[in-house]
Amino acid sequence: MTTILRHPRPGFTWDWWAVDAQGFVVQFSGGPAPEHLLAHVDRVDAAAAWAEENRPAWFSDGPPPLHAFSCNGELPTYTRHGVPDSPLRLADAPAAIADVAALVELHRAVGDTWTVHLDEGWVQAARPGSPG
Repeated sequence: MTTILRHPRPGFTWDWWAVDAQGFVVQFSGGPAPEHLLAHVDRVDAAAAWAEENRPAWFSDGPPPLHAFSCNGELPTYTRHGVPDSPLRLADAPAAIADVAALVELHRAVGDTWTVHLDEGWVQAARPGSPG
């Protein structure tokens, strides 16, 4: 099944989260996301606002504790800005982030890959039984 990717608000930065195949939290910024996530855009926005207020270190110049990628433009290609020393696992993530990250599973682990092409099989459909 092909995952349809869309941007909720083209031209505006939008942060969303996912979980890779090893259970690590991955943050994506500035590009398209799986279409099914757009049904939860208010929850994703609330998680981003919570993270900016409660976890400012995630947005500083140093490496964040989670895999963080950004996209320049509309293509579903994201480049990592840093490698976390101790990556954040979904089980250890704050509830505000874990709840929305669990909505998108990545087929593969991020590992040492510096670029993620979401249109090349990285994204999986929403986890069955995901809160809606």
